[in-house]
Amino acid sequence: MTSSPNRRRDGYSMIELLVVIVSLAIVFSMVAPRVTAIRESTSLRAGRQQLTTAFSAARAAALQKGRPSALVINGNEVRVRVRSGLNNANVLVLGPIRFDVALGMTLEPLSGAPDSVAYNQRGMMSTVMPAADQVLRYRLRYGSKADTLCISAAGLILPKGCAL
Repeated sequence: MTSSPNRRRDGYSMIELLVVIVSLAIVFSMVAPRVTAIRESTSLRAGRQQLTTAFSAARAAALQKGRPSALVINGNEVRVRVRSGLNNANVLVLGPIRFDVALGMTLEPLSGAPDSVAYNQRGMMSTVMPAADQVLRYRLRYGSKADTLCISAAGLILPKGCAL
């Protein structure tokens, strides 16, 4: 068998490959910012849910045990403790939740909100409230986005917008 000199080779030319690569790069550059924004929003929502869970756990622990409980914020870390037993020892109920490590976000009290929120045995907040509006505010920040969690004087989580 002899090979003919006019035989074509199957495959793609360099120009065709470059056109495909450039097209993919353009599509990726349009999609990447949206993916980042979606990731920030979902992470922020998860952080808000975890902080809400921590406040609810502190209130529920006080009600369930009939003893005072406290939610303590130390930087980006949250713990829930309840007094228990005959010697009133503090027992860890929830946490530590580290928002910086687990979710890559920061947590900060706003408007003079305390780093420690106490609930009495009836589940009512016994922490001294800021006089301005009687609502505690805590901000979660992830990347360029932020969300605020508000807690009423009764210890209830307020919906977004911090109004009843």
